[in-house]
Amino acid sequence: MPRDTKKTLKRLAARLFTLSVEDYLMSENFFDFCRKYDLWDAWNEYLVLSRDIPELYGSAVIKNAFVLFLQHILHSRPEEFPELLSLFLIDFIQELPCVLPFDDLKLDFMQLGYSETETDTMFSKIKAMNLTP
Repeated sequence: MPRDTKKTLKRLAARLFTLSVEDYLMSENFFDFCRKYDLWDAWNEYLVLSRDIPELYGSAVIKNAFVLFLQHILHSRPEEFPELLSLFLIDFIQELPCVLPFDDLKLDFMQLGYSETETDTMFSKIKAMNLTP
């Protein structure tokens, strides 16, 4: 994996925040997603941690928690990361229909060290759902 995964994850998160992912991250559907994939404790921990950083407020708290959450999944469950991220994106666009910036997200994903084949497989699952408007 590349050295600066946090920078790549921040860029990936920033792309999603332009699509109102913050609303999804505070929804009951996301909480259910976290519980289903045994991620609730991690999300809650990073959310609390981010709220305790005095210089963060508003959406910056959620954005910071999300980046830490993605880092946690990437480092603790690297084999599952592609599947979990694709399931996250599918759940997100079901809750808040939007057009994902597939090309940009694919580049971010490949910069995390995943092959083009893995990346294409992951994003083809999302596109196959025909969930984007």
